[in-house]
Amino acid sequence: MALFRFARILALAGGAFAAVAIVYEAVSVALARAETPSLFAPYEAITDNGAKRPAALSDERAETLIRVQDPDFWTREDGVDWSAPLATTVAQSVVKRLYFDDFKPGFAKIRQTLIAQFAVGPLASKNAQLAAFIEVNGFEASARKWFGKPLAELTDDEFLSLVATNNNPRDYAPGTAANAERVSRIEKYLAGLCERRGLADVWLASCG
Repeated sequence: MALFRFARILALAGGAFAAVAIVYEAVSVALARAETPSLFAPYEAITDNGAKRPAALSDERAETLIRVQDPDFWTREDGVDWSAPLATTVAQSVVKRLYFDDFKPGFAKIRQTLIAQFAVGPLASKNAQLAAFIEVNGFEASARKWFGKPLAELTDDEFLSLVATNNNPRDYAPGTAANAERVSRIEKYLAGLCERRGLADVWLASCG
């Protein structure tokens, strides 16, 4: 009997915790939706309210970046790729850096996903999201650091090498064997010799 009562208390406590968590996440999303227009205003401005690509990227390079990072970016209405939940979309990457002071796995990942889907996805234009992605991931600074030139002036090989760091220069810095392997994988992927797996991204794809 005591065991039954204890189990019931745990169930009630679990239910109460779940309810609190749901309310907390809902409030977080509501606040994010209210904040999104002002956060993305600078990126909307530099892309002519979403009508233009970021100036530092040609259309071809924008497409290369999107195919590697988030293949369904242009056609997806929200900011989450539910067909590849282990991959981070453009919107999710931006959310991690614009909406969090100190992002840590766990509930933050849930909140990141919800904000990407219900705030950034529907409220920010695609080109503004792309401009934000380039800025918050430090593409311009990285181009100058590794190649001594602005992002717009990189050669095609240098640009792919920068993309291949996957925002992790500690392990995949340009000039390293690890970076070269990723560049090779990207080139095969862009040529149609690699396919994304259902639960992963291009780095775990099967390459011919």
